[in-house]
Amino acid sequence: MLSSHTFSNIGLLSLYLVVFVSLQFCSSSTFEEYPLESCTMNLTLRNYRLILSWELKNKSVPPVHYTLWSTIMSRPEDPKALENCTNIMESSCDVTDEWMDRTENYIPLIVIYRGDSVLSLCEGFVTATNTIIEPPEFEVIGFTDNINVTVKFPPVIPKIFGESMWQVLGYRSLAIKAQAGQNTLLHKLKMKNIAGNITHVFQNLLPNTNYCVSVYFEAENMKDSIKSPFKCTLLQPDQESGMVRF
Repeated sequence: MLSSHTFSNIGLLSLYLVVFVSLQFCSSSTFEEYPLESCTMNLTLRNYRLILSWELKNKSVPPVHYTLWSTIMSRPEDPKALENCTNIMESSCDVTDEWMDRTENYIPLIVIYRGDSVLSLCEGFVTATNTIIEPPEFEVIGFTDNINVTVKFPPVIPKIFGESMWQVLGYRSLAIKAQAGQNTLLHKLKMKNIAGNITHVFQNLLPNTNYCVSVYFEAENMKDSIKSPFKCTLLQPDQESGMVRF
């Protein structure tokens, strides 16, 4: 089951493994001439896709583009360049179709291009348990005394790490929170094999009141839950509906 801890929270043992594997792979002729560069990496579940992102500590000379190479720790395989992550300008890439085993420890190697000939290397260590889980997209529709909250899910259950997303997430709860001043309403829905959009209705609300709604997946540690920004609607008397779209 995934947690919401970031790459920076890996244990000391994992750090030792990173150093060991780095010495192994970076001694190959492919990378031995590239100077190492400090960076921070995060693996994020965003819009039901696994996105690896990185931030370089050295910002003095902006990179022109990147190429992401990857290997795994469980067996000695040469790193391979990911086709959809080759010569990219963004400091992030979709690895959903490349990283297919949640029990694996992945070793990303990012070749950084600055100009035509200046290359350097950023390396890291990523596991499924370090994945950050972003909240889903949703819409809010306000009526006279109730609110419809529609949370958007794909029509077919997506796969991450080669398995059903809900199985990998551990069937955690989706929290839908409506707030008006100090008053809070909270609805929790167990996420098990959900496909397609779902709608929850907060009923018997106060007219002429501004309600704000946030949606998020509950983490094992609540402080690690990433909550969506609030979307608000004013319930006006005799108002048929008012929709907030983002």
